[in-house]
Amino acid sequence: MELLKKNIHTERIKAKALLQIPLEEDINVSDTKPDVARIICCSGRVKVDEIKMGMNKIWVKGRLEFQVMYQAEGVGADLSGMEGEIPFMEEIYLDKMEGQDRVICKAQLDDLRVQIINSRKLNVQAVISLEPKVEETVSDEICTELEGLETGGMEGGLEYRKKKLDYLETVVKKRDLLRIHEETKLPAGMPDMGAAIWKSMDIAQISFKATDEKLAVNGEMNVFVVYREDNSDKINWYEATVPFSGNVECQNSREGMLADVSYDIGHEEISIRDDSDGEPRIIGIEAALELEIKLYERTQDQVVADVYGVSCEVNAVTDNRSFRDLLADMNIEEKLMRNIKLEDTESKVLQICHCNARAVIEDITFGQGEVRITGAVELKVLYTSSAEGQTICSVHDSLPFEIMRELDGADGADIEQYTTDVQLTQQNVSIKDSSQLEWRGMLNIRVLIYDSKTEAILMDLKLSPIPAEVLEGLPGFAIYYVNNGDSLWQIGKKYYVSVDRIKEINNLTDDVIKAGDRLLIVK
Repeated sequence: MELLKKNIHTERIKAKALLQIPLEEDINVSDTKPDVARIICCSGRVKVDEIKMGMNKIWVKGRLEFQVMYQAEGVGADLSGMEGEIPFMEEIYLDKMEGQDRVICKAQLDDLRVQIINSRKLNVQAVISLEPKVEETVSDEICTELEGLETGGMEGGLEYRKKKLDYLETVVKKRDLLRIHEETKLPAGMPDMGAAIWKSMDIAQISFKATDEKLAVNGEMNVFVVYREDNSDKINWYEATVPFSGNVECQNSREGMLADVSYDIGHEEISIRDDSDGEPRIIGIEAALELEIKLYERTQDQVVADVYGVSCEVNAVTDNRSFRDLLADMNIEEKLMRNIKLEDTESKVLQICHCNARAVIEDITFGQGEVRITGAVELKVLYTSSAEGQTICSVHDSLPFEIMRELDGADGADIEQYTTDVQLTQQNVSIKDSSQLEWRGMLNIRVLIYDSKTEAILMDLKLSPIPAEVLEGLPGFAIYYVNNGDSLWQIGKKYYVSVDRIKEINNLTDDVIKAGDRLLIVK
């Protein structure tokens, strides 16, 4: 007799942590830049440069990259900008962490504030979050069949049944880069570009799809540039949405696989180039998306669940093993609206320049049959104002949200892990009146919810003769009255009789029995 086994690969979380870190630094204005009179806006992005592993801890080295746009002092409505970075090194404790483990660290900017100390010095304060996680791929064997059962002897007297096992088979797990090279051109009628004062690029509406041997990536880049017109001191701006697509090689990938992909923007660059006529009208866009790719195949196997002997004693050796399955793949859409109040009600809003909206999920909780998602949309709107001496103004606001959805099988105690991807689409900012703006947008959230389950898996069978005292206690025949919860399998196992034998003697066509039924048991 042989236990036919299948090797499978599944994921489990070994260790994880969440840490918030405050950063603060005073930054001197470069000698080439004018004095600071008023901060218009600021933005930043957290970059993780290196992770060093040790026993039960890691060291995360990175930097906060920031940029500031400000109104200069003493030169009318002139604008200027500056960039900088604040490095950090953080030690994070991770229980069960080992030096050879593979660590993923999600970094996020939670808050950024820039204040003027004096005309030549700024104070930068930030709060960042680091969320390291160790996931390991576990190889296991499952018994799918018993082969070589002879008609005689102990091996020929075995009864076994199977059960269904649903799980996610890990097919692809890798890190990779997708390099993006795109460009956009100023539309006719817009003045040529001189020096750039402010440049921003955000990824929007990105999607990932498993195909044969590849991962297809599609998305959009929202590009915004404030610039000084060529050969002029006049300020102008340009905003564009640039689509991009690409493929990442993924060996063994197939159409229809579940794609769980997270990404960070590594290198990014926006440059001003000359067109074919030698005029500075081309905006070049380069970016490197750092992808953390996991592709799963939803698999269902029939595994041997229980064995007993008719002519022998069976000791089934089992071991509890953990398997990951998909509980839900949720795509949530929620319309949001916010009236943004302006501090300066004396002046008039002339034109909306740009809106930067960022959605952050703060918490996800799972209750009985539902999921609750809370978070906030951080809004930054740039606009022109009639106020004297102010070319561009900004207003910041925060829109909290709470979303409830039904979720079959949701019980907080059973949720092992979830991943989220949140995006904002269909954004629009309009002038409502002299004191407020109106923002509308669509919040899109994808939540992959995983379920971790433990199953007793058959590892080995040990056969031995039925003890003499057991044989002496077995009746040649018996009348058995069925109790609640009984099954033919349980009854057969108790009396060392095959299920088929019980059905044959009692003229049963299926395995259905009910309390009170009378069965004849013949050994």
